[in-house]
Formats: sequence, C-alpha cells, structure tokens
Amino acid sequence: MSERLDDDERLIEALRLTGDPPQAWIEAAALIPLTLGDLASLECVVASEEFRSRFRESPESAMADAGLPANPALIAALRAEFA
Repeated sequence: MSERLDDDERLIEALRLTGDPPQAWIEAAALIPLTLGDLASLECVVASEEFRSRFRESPESAMADAGLPANPALIAALRAEFA
C-alpha cells in the first residue's frame, strides 16, 4: 500500500510541474460522455440492413433519416465499413 502511495505522490508532483492543458483539450474531454452515447446509437443504426441498403443508394439521405450528422469523415468511415 505504501508503494502505491509513493507512486501516486510522484505522479501528483509530476502533474504539478506541467502546464495547464490547452482549452481545446478541456472542451473535447467534456464531450466524451456525449460521444459515447452517440457511438452506441450509431452502432445500432449501422447494424440495420435497411440502413446499409439505403446508405449505399444515398449516404446523406440515409444519415439524415437516421438522425445522424452527414459529415464527410463519418460517411467515409461507413463506406469503408460497408465495403
């Protein structure tokens, strides 16, 4: 137990020596819980054969109908997944 406390104390001291994280990192970290929920929803939608079929015909329409953002990175990732 004492060894773990020593490790924790060294970590705390090392963190004190570092500067504050960039604001963008703080904002991105705050979005992680929201993103995890979105990922769970996305997995359910993507598992649907109906969605996959509609996506192949019109990615943007399929995404909009599923309530997903039709951003280029997500569309490219889904195209690669469905290939």
